[in-house]
Amino acid sequence: MHPPEPDHARPTASRPSRWLLGGVLACVCLLAVAGPAAGATGPGTAVAAPVDAELSAVAQQEDCFGPDTFEGVAGDTVEISTSCGGYLLVGGDRTVDSPSNRNFLDLLYVPGGGTTFTVNTRLLGTDRSAYSGGVVSYAQKYGPDTAPEDTSEFSGFRFVDEDGDEIAGTLAEFEGEVGITRLPRPVQPARYRLLAGANESLVLGDDGVPYLENPLDRSNLRLTTPSFEGDLERSVAPKGAADGEFTPATDRNRVAVGDRVRISGFSTAGFRGTLATIDGDGLDKLRTLLDYPEGVNVTVEHLNPGVNQETEQVTFDEANAQDLFVDVSDDEESFSMVIDTSGGTWFGQRSAPGDRFRVTFEFEGSANREYRFPSGSGLPGPFTARSEVEDRSEQYPYFDSDETTVESTTTFTVVEPRIEYSQDQLTDDGELIVGENGRYRLTGTTTYAPGTDVEIQLISRDGPPPTKITIDDVSIDADGTFRTPPVSFAELDPQYPVEAELFLRNRLVDRRPVVIAADPDNPAELRLLDATRNLTITEGERLGGLSATVGNDGVADGTGRVLLTVDGDRWGNRSVSVTPERNRSVAFDGARPSLPPGEYPYTVRLAGSDQSLSGSLVIEPRATPEPTATPEPDTAQPPTATPEDTPQSPPTATATDTPGTTNTTAANGSAPSEAESGSLIGGLVSYVTSVAPYTLGSMVFVVVAYVVARAAVARRGGSDAS
Repeated sequence: MHPPEPDHARPTASRPSRWLLGGVLACVCLLAVAGPAAGATGPGTAVAAPVDAELSAVAQQEDCFGPDTFEGVAGDTVEISTSCGGYLLVGGDRTVDSPSNRNFLDLLYVPGGGTTFTVNTRLLGTDRSAYSGGVVSYAQKYGPDTAPEDTSEFSGFRFVDEDGDEIAGTLAEFEGEVGITRLPRPVQPARYRLLAGANESLVLGDDGVPYLENPLDRSNLRLTTPSFEGDLERSVAPKGAADGEFTPATDRNRVAVGDRVRISGFSTAGFRGTLATIDGDGLDKLRTLLDYPEGVNVTVEHLNPGVNQETEQVTFDEANAQDLFVDVSDDEESFSMVIDTSGGTWFGQRSAPGDRFRVTFEFEGSANREYRFPSGSGLPGPFTARSEVEDRSEQYPYFDSDETTVESTTTFTVVEPRIEYSQDQLTDDGELIVGENGRYRLTGTTTYAPGTDVEIQLISRDGPPPTKITIDDVSIDADGTFRTPPVSFAELDPQYPVEAELFLRNRLVDRRPVVIAADPDNPAELRLLDATRNLTITEGERLGGLSATVGNDGVADGTGRVLLTVDGDRWGNRSVSVTPERNRSVAFDGARPSLPPGEYPYTVRLAGSDQSLSGSLVIEPRATPEPTATPEPDTAQPPTATPEDTPQSPPTATATDTPGTTNTTAANGSAPSEAESGSLIGGLVSYVTSVAPYTLGSMVFVVVAYVVARAAVARRGGSDAS
């Protein structure tokens, strides 16, 4: 690109007509600046008032565009219609503060009398054609460094200033004059000028804004910021091909092995233009998209791959196209994934009941990072991003530096295929209970998706041909409950064996015997057969002799309660379980009515029914025991003791006269004399006289010991002193 010539080297316009035209231009520009800004955009986009020099210089001549603005999402495709042939200038205006946003200019050739064409906004400013419908981009077809005479559609085109002097020989040189450099990243959300012109000159105004010398009409291309609102949705459908019709679709997080699960809600807003450049079917499109460094990512994670194993990410490279179908909508505004679980290898590995998966749709971004094209010359490739983070090269092209990853997720679980009748419609032996009269529903639960083909047949062995009842209108609700319409089973004879066969998609999955009940809602049919009618007990005793007998006339085991009421008050409550055609007795031996002696009516009743039996309870008083005779106390004086009643004193012991001994006489241990025994004083005197000698002797011994001790101490003290 050659540098622009200095002003003094350019020819000067001296003709009076140029002066007059310049004055008119100045006045009109002042009026345009003072007036309201044209082409204002909607809220959320900072747009300055454009400098409409090209329209102020020459009055509008044609109505080339219908609307004054063509709007689309950045990164998507936009359709534009023009009724004017010639040239079309895109961008080049100063309407947005960010240099990267206004750093774009393109010159188009529009054939004939106009056309309708599509703009892939993700490809604008890159080396890949962004236009269809016969429109030709100077830069994208020939390259901005190519001279006009080396092109077909732009041959004779000139790049001049307002004086008509040529200032550039190529589009690249003209962009240098404007101050436009190589596009740093994809064209961002903003408003871009659309200016139609008839002649072959691109003029750079004194204000630095380029325009076509003979403008015909103008409009705007307004690109908005992609929206990431909405969550992924999950639904299931019955067994079928992955690319088959997905009906009926039911919102459930469980999918039985053999059924299909669909994940939808993948909006393509913001990368629809990228998808439009990818050939192939849906799965190939998705694989290629995920290979681009667009920051658009879809992941499927196996959350429970095994004991002590971390979450495992499943790759689409291993996916089988027959088991995984990526369905892109006709307008390419969204896509969904349909997984057929019957094969079990939809991501190159076998799934099993209990496996849990999480699907994530995200637009990646890191703080303080932006998508950037690699540096270099020429137009950049549209899907070549420069890595700004070593461990994360992907950045969504339309995130600002302060935006980070946005994602939405959903989960689903693969479960065991199962279908079962309701427990209250089965006997303890697993037999299916149906009604003998009336119309009844068969119900149960299943893990299969609603809409699954279920059929039930009841076949009797009453002879050839057997009686057969077919129920093929079985509905499955979203919660997994299945039910039949009301059906009459009156054709079945209880005397003959009957079997029920359950078919799932024409495959037999369950066979069991059938029992026919008069009342399927009460198949046990318990009856109170007998009870004790009269009972006599003693006051305080238990009712051990009172019992009742319950029978079962039904077809299923039954449990009931037998209640005992005595004189209006309940005194017993017993539970009883009875098998069909059997009887069971219950006793009330634990009951002890606290009633006084007398006769009381009682009632035995089978709870939940009107069956009861009555009897009479007699309570007799307890027998009163005979009183024990107690002798009267003897108040007479005891008789005077006779000599025979008084024990003889032991004989007085007389010591043998032995020299040196003292003769001692004792009567019963020193008994007092006869004269003293009758007197208290005499006894005291006798005690003192017997004890005094010993006491005085002890006192004398103590005194003598004390004196001797004192003398010894004194003597020792004197010795120590000397």
